[in-house]
Amino acid sequence: MTRSLYSISALAVELNRDRRTIASALDRVTADGTVTGGHRAWFLQTALKALKAEPPRPFDSADGPLGALLGRLTDWREIYSGEPQNLDLSIEDMAAVTGKPASAILTWLRAGCPYVERGNFETGAGFVLRAAWLIDWFCATSFMARKTGDAAGAATLQL
Repeated sequence: MTRSLYSISALAVELNRDRRTIASALDRVTADGTVTGGHRAWFLQTALKALKAEPPRPFDSADGPLGALLGRLTDWREIYSGEPQNLDLSIEDMAAVTGKPASAILTWLRAGCPYVERGNFETGAGFVLRAAWLIDWFCATSFMARKTGDAAGAATLQL
């Protein structure tokens, strides 16, 4: 037997649920594929998991990267007072510190991760990276990928 893909309408019929309920539950779930007509589709197991998931919590600004940024806004004088303690590294050194491959860090740079000095986007040579910026970008991006359920995007970004 092979697993079957179901559109939102097909899931509504199969599960005897309102189409809007199914669509809402799958709104942030990456589709498992497509069906005729190019419509997004999910395996039954994926849909059932989404339907059993806890309802989304109201957004709390203290949750995740936004909370960290708002905290920085409040405490900016303390954070930026005194001598700068920046740790600026090459891609290779940053890979050693983070345990991530240099190729992943180069992918992050291509996707918009901030840097101190621009290097070669083909090879990665010459980039100077600030550890705090890279870690913040990684955390924020990973958080977004997790919250949206975008496993494919996370894999492409090598998070």
